[in-house]
Amino acid sequence: MYSSDDLIGKRIIYAKQKFIKYLRIYKKMRNIIITIIILFSLIIYPKAYANPHFRAEISGFPIITENNVTANVNLTYTQMGASRLFIMSADNFITNNEDRNIKIPITNLYLLCDGEQFQISNNSWQNFYVDTLNASGSVQKNLCLKLEDVGELPAGTYTTLLRFLNKTDMTPDYECEFLFTFIIDDKHSVISHSGEPVIVLTEEDIFNNQSYIKNQNDVRLDLISNTKWKLWLRTSNLDDENCEYYFQLKNVSGKVSAYEQNITRILPNQKYLLASGEPTLEGIQNGNKAPAYITIEYSFKNTNSDNYLKECIRQNPFTYILERE
Repeated sequence: MYSSDDLIGKRIIYAKQKFIKYLRIYKKMRNIIITIIILFSLIIYPKAYANPHFRAEISGFPIITENNVTANVNLTYTQMGASRLFIMSADNFITNNEDRNIKIPITNLYLLCDGEQFQISNNSWQNFYVDTLNASGSVQKNLCLKLEDVGELPAGTYTTLLRFLNKTDMTPDYECEFLFTFIIDDKHSVISHSGEPVIVLTEEDIFNNQSYIKNQNDVRLDLISNTKWKLWLRTSNLDDENCEYYFQLKNVSGKVSAYEQNITRILPNQKYLLASGEPTLEGIQNGNKAPAYITIEYSFKNTNSDNYLKECIRQNPFTYILERE
């Protein structure tokens, strides 16, 4: 005879066994249902459309150097058995959206996966990864896109559409799209090779009330810009109210398309347009820099015939501003 405690204990053990059995059945059924849902969703999604089980996302910001652009990409996909991953570009070029004439051949773009580098093409799929494990579930793959040997690029937003393809043994082929995008910021700089203009009034000039004196050192400015540009002269307070100051552009070269050709009087605290031009870049390749420079002559003259100029050295500061046109 079993005591009441023994009967209760046996019933508890039996209930636990039944619960574990049903839990195992539930887990199996749940996995089967999830698999069916995944298979169904993969089948009904056409190839060229977004797929919730296959996506590529940028990781961080693209890294831009003088000759290369790199971007980390996280690829997430659902694996059903063995899986092979491919990439292809939908475009022939990586295009500057601000100027559609600026294009980088897609053959300069590479995919890095597990230490191997694969050139991306727009006319054939490139197989870059094979996973032979007969596994199922969500998988992540870290990739890197690298744009090589492009030189210094004109400013703007660059884009190209990439397509990823997953071929598996248990599902139809399915794709996802990724818009590869990076931004080249404006870059402007002015380099002076001769410093500030220096005007020297000598002994021969001090008794000449009609003196017209030029600077001893013409100012040469080298210009660097990855956009169309304008160069401005901004003046500070000038030294002598009895003198009129002037500038004249003597030489221009390279990507200068227009410039001030007249002798121009300078007034304090003003802004004068000196020149404008094209980007100092030629093409989309390494070593594509082109020169742009101007040479400026500064001068002053005595405006009051009743006064004599004092012997001295005049060295007036000016500010040069290079900006997008």
